[in-house]
Amino acid sequence: MGSRHLGYATTALTILLLAACGRDKAPTAPTPPVDPPTANAYILAGAVDLGAIAFGDEPIVIYKGERLRWRNVDTVEHNVVTDTASLPEFMTTGLLAPGGERSFIMNTIGTTKIHCTIHPQMTGTLVVQER
Repeated sequence: MGSRHLGYATTALTILLLAACGRDKAPTAPTPPVDPPTANAYILAGAVDLGAIAFGDEPIVIYKGERLRWRNVDTVEHNVVTDTASLPEFMTTGLLAPGGERSFIMNTIGTTKIHCTIHPQMTGTLVVQER
């Protein structure tokens, strides 16, 4: 190949490289949001007869930013509510049929007593704390 052809090839290659370098980068897909960790709270089987341990024998403790998922593993319907407005993300589960569940993302730190509006003897404590 003559030097003249080599010069054209070099020039063409330089133009192609410059054109390729001048392009914007391909758009990248946004990072999908990360689901918060889930803390499960259970309405225990036979909860009506369990009274103060209807939600377990310890307070329900979760961390700020976690998803609180209530699960009704009893054979009857329940409605868990807070006794104070100190945890505004969760005020009531609404009616939970057997096997039903409802979730809330808890972003407020605090403590409140809880109970079932259908079976007021079912009581417990919910605590949301910093990690």
